[in-house]
Amino acid sequence: MILSIVGDSKSGKTTIVTRLVSVLKSKGLKVVVVKHTHGFEIDREGKDSWKIYQSGADVVLSSKNKLALIKRQYNEDFDEIYEHYLKDYDVVITEGFNDAGKDRIVVLNSGNLERYKKGKILAVVSDVSIDGYVCFRKDELDGLVEFVLKYLNVLS
Repeated sequence: MILSIVGDSKSGKTTIVTRLVSVLKSKGLKVVVVKHTHGFEIDREGKDSWKIYQSGADVVLSSKNKLALIKRQYNEDFDEIYEHYLKDYDVVITEGFNDAGKDRIVVLNSGNLERYKKGKILAVVSDVSIDGYVCFRKDELDGLVEFVLKYLNVLS
């Protein structure tokens, strides 16, 4: 099951994502979050893994408790990312990826919903009620979590 959390910058998307992850993990589900960003560095210049990546290789960093893949990606197609890396998870939550068109919860600072209508809007989180949508205020996260659990068919 894929669920997107999209919305305005600094609107509370990450707060919602972390709350959902905690509850879903407590139900025994395998959960992964894919956060869209406009560029990042996971490695540091001069480190061996950085040098290996600079030579042209993709790099896997592995330690006792963590694994990271640093791979060149030439497009941001979410469906391709899902097919290659995420199929084994019970729940995939995306933060961002507005253009992927997945079922979504929209988190707003204002009432401007237009730019987030590329997928099925399940609910809107905003301090402004929007006609025609299931709406939750930002201080109603418990209600939102229950709504998502029902949507995902996870017994509460």
